[in-house]
Amino acid sequence: MSFKIIDLGILDYLEGYKEMRNIHSKAVESGENYLILCQHYDVYTVGENEKEENFPVPVVKTDRGGSITFHGIGQPIFYFVFRVNSPKIFYRKVVKSFDEVFKSLSDKIYHDFKNPGFYIEKRKLASLGFRYSKGYSLHGVAVNHSVNLEKFNLIKPCNLDGYTATSLIAEGINIDIDNLKNEVIKKLYKNFS
Repeated sequence: MSFKIIDLGILDYLEGYKEMRNIHSKAVESGENYLILCQHYDVYTVGENEKEENFPVPVVKTDRGGSITFHGIGQPIFYFVFRVNSPKIFYRKVVKSFDEVFKSLSDKIYHDFKNPGFYIEKRKLASLGFRYSKGYSLHGVAVNHSVNLEKFNLIKPCNLDGYTATSLIAEGINIDIDNLKNEVIKKLYKNFS
């Protein structure tokens, strides 16, 4: 499976969401797959079944699965607009790709299927949340590279008790943000081909 990469840089969450929906419509018409890369200005996003709360940065209700999370600069996001025949197989390939990158950085990073995400002990490093529409995926994976953990830890990541957010840099894993994105892209090409 091939996919096109679109890098939107740093943009407002709602702008990014609108762009993802536009690309989704284009994909449904053309049959092509797209990987959208971006970062967002500070925002909390709340999954479909969660209540909105008051926070010092904007809170946006979104149509993805999952609960509450924080997005900010220093957190590369990988939005997948991929043709999906089996959500289970698609999800496994996504997890495998990120898992291979993370394992090359530290053997302490693990994926939890029960509480979707990547963790070091009880510190959340990356969040996953997808939705499927018209045979295509939407939303994706957010990796905490060097994001503001103070703002992130005003919430319970994904409403998990006893968990905090962490980042690669905070854990002493010094990989350049562009290298991280390139490594993920390489693994995605490998696992989706």
